[in-house]
Amino acid sequence: MSDDESLSLDQYKLKESTMWTQRKRSQQLGISGGGGGSGVGQSSTSTNNYDDMFGLEHMENYSIETTALHRKLQSKMEALRILRKELEKFRTERDQFKLMAETLQLRYAALRRNSSFSDLASDVSMGMANGGGKTNVAKILHESRERNIKLTTEVEALKQKLYEVQGDIEVLRNQKSTAEAKKDSTRNGKGNNNKEDVVLDSCSKEVLLQWKQERSNFICHLEQLKKKNAQLAFDLKAVIDEKEELTNERDAYKCKAHRLNHELQVALKAKETHPKFLDIDSIILENKYLNERLKHIESEVDLTKQAVSKYKLKIYWKVA
Repeated sequence: MSDDESLSLDQYKLKESTMWTQRKRSQQLGISGGGGGSGVGQSSTSTNNYDDMFGLEHMENYSIETTALHRKLQSKMEALRILRKELEKFRTERDQFKLMAETLQLRYAALRRNSSFSDLASDVSMGMANGGGKTNVAKILHESRERNIKLTTEVEALKQKLYEVQGDIEVLRNQKSTAEAKKDSTRNGKGNNNKEDVVLDSCSKEVLLQWKQERSNFICHLEQLKKKNAQLAFDLKAVIDEKEELTNERDAYKCKAHRLNHELQVALKAKETHPKFLDIDSIILENKYLNERLKHIESEVDLTKQAVSKYKLKIYWKVA
């Protein structure tokens, strides 16, 4: 309820209470006067009864209206509480959706950063679907290594060009500075500084010759290093190929050993007679160990025989 409605209700209450009090007072004055006749007394009593009934009905109606208004107010308060709870829920859901949107944006940015690896992942998945996942992955890795080698060589070539350009720029700057110095010297005095100009020209020529020689030596050294790098890259590529071949051979031997173990198990019926799993690798290793031990024992036996023969000879010579 608003303030205006509460004020109007209070004013209405005051009016009704004043009217009811005035009627009661008028009734009391009529009863106390008693100047009228019997007809007048009967009419006054009837009016008093009517007023009492009207006042009671009015008060009952007023109480009913107040209770109804109170119930309406309570229902509105409950509705406001429900709306506040729903508003809080919607706020929490809004915050959750904001967090979800931020996380999705971060994931999308990460996926865009890692989009360069999408082709590789697709190739790998296609290879795995076709059944040759290992070979396709090996090919992709080999191609990526070759690309890295090419990129490193290109970077080195660009660095060499940059060094050459920087050297040319320094030479041009030196030439410009010498030309400016010559102009200044000619302006100051031509006759007195001719000898000094000749000396400067000779010095600058010597410096240029030295720098060209150093540059040629440096370029030769860089070319040699480039050749060595290319050779090392070729050797590395060959070693990687050999490693891949060895890994393939190892996998083939493993498959072969597993197949032989299975066939041996089936042939000997190891599940029925012997519950333990037979392993060819363990048998071969045990056989090698026993052979080495037998050789070691044979060598010890030979050494003991030689020692016994020596002792026999010594005893024979002593007895003789």
